[in-house]
Amino acid sequence: MATDAVEPVRGGGWGARLLALLPILLLIGVASAYVSSGSAITDLIGTNPPPADEVEIRRVEFHPDEIRVLVRNPQPEDITVAVVTVDDAIVPFTTDGPGTIGRLRSTTIEIPYTWVEDDPYTVGVTSSSGIQTTFAVPAAVETPGIDGGSIGGYALIGFLVGVVPVALGMLWLPSLRRADPRWLAAFMALTGGLLTFLAIDALFEALALQAALPGALGGPGLVLLGAAVSYLGLSWVAHRLSRRGAAGAANAPLAGLALATMVAIGIGLHNLGEGLAIGSSFALGQLALGSFLVMGFMVHNVTEGLGIAAPIAEGRRVGLRHLAGLALIAGAPAILGAWIGGFLTNEVLAVLFFSIAVGAAAQVVVEVGRYIARRAPGGLGSGWVVGGFLAGIVVMYLTGLLVG
Repeated sequence: MATDAVEPVRGGGWGARLLALLPILLLIGVASAYVSSGSAITDLIGTNPPPADEVEIRRVEFHPDEIRVLVRNPQPEDITVAVVTVDDAIVPFTTDGPGTIGRLRSTTIEIPYTWVEDDPYTVGVTSSSGIQTTFAVPAAVETPGIDGGSIGGYALIGFLVGVVPVALGMLWLPSLRRADPRWLAAFMALTGGLLTFLAIDALFEALALQAALPGALGGPGLVLLGAAVSYLGLSWVAHRLSRRGAAGAANAPLAGLALATMVAIGIGLHNLGEGLAIGSSFALGQLALGSFLVMGFMVHNVTEGLGIAAPIAEGRRVGLRHLAGLALIAGAPAILGAWIGGFLTNEVLAVLFFSIAVGAAAQVVVEVGRYIARRAPGGLGSGWVVGGFLAGIVVMYLTGLLVG
């Protein structure tokens, strides 16, 4: 016996719409009741001691006859700066804002002090409750200001770290064009291996940085957000490039210049984080560390140029203008990162940059894998492909030891 299908009733009047809001209204009521109860509920399970009433010293700058200390309040309650010391001696101070710092707010403490270059100093900030936070500076160095010299200096450092080694690595392109198809597949897999290494490296950097953030700002959710946004954003870019290059075939794998562009974007976002680390090192007076990072990243990034050259090795010829553009896409973000690290102290941005690099590198690995699966002899299971992928990881690991 046939039965008539019951069609769901669509639409509805104001009563149906209000009914849809009922769960939200009830949730608001329950949450309001909990808040209005004060400590009546939490007292049932005992109480915990209040958090330490201490500030967080973010940065110490040395200027002529003055020391500036950037502090932030990571605690739920307001904190008042009561005493400031330099090498255990109480010193006068002023702040560029109110002496009482609200939650997650920052202020700069200005200390008139005649300091001596290259001497070590310990700066202490004591709250009104008597809790002191100290920050040790191994050697005092005057903090550079934002002027033409410093802007150009950071730009030159970023250029040497990002653009130059990537461009040098792309000089392998003529050799790749003459390589056997199996070797070319191995180099494409090597590109996937080095991008996988960059993704994991950026993930650990992001997780380490977010762990140091205040509780209200930290958490893996910030890392996941940055990675998801960049992955989905690059997926959209890949979709557009695929349609443009394959006459409407949206599911066709990227190849040639389009795939090289995606690889360059993924590498560039990672180099943004490298520039950030270098700029921060120089800004904090860690000159030896900054110089060490410059040399290490230069060697490390040469292999990235090889990864960009591999996708265009078997396609049509690419002009110098396009090659220069790829080198800038992959390397120039190191300049921006050096500027941000040198002139701005913001750990939230650092976490987001590394998180974005995670998603970007992961998305490009997917595109490289699709290309190898359809174009390489033997597909993903070929020994050449597996060996190339592992070689990419090993090469990045060994060159990474220079900056580890």
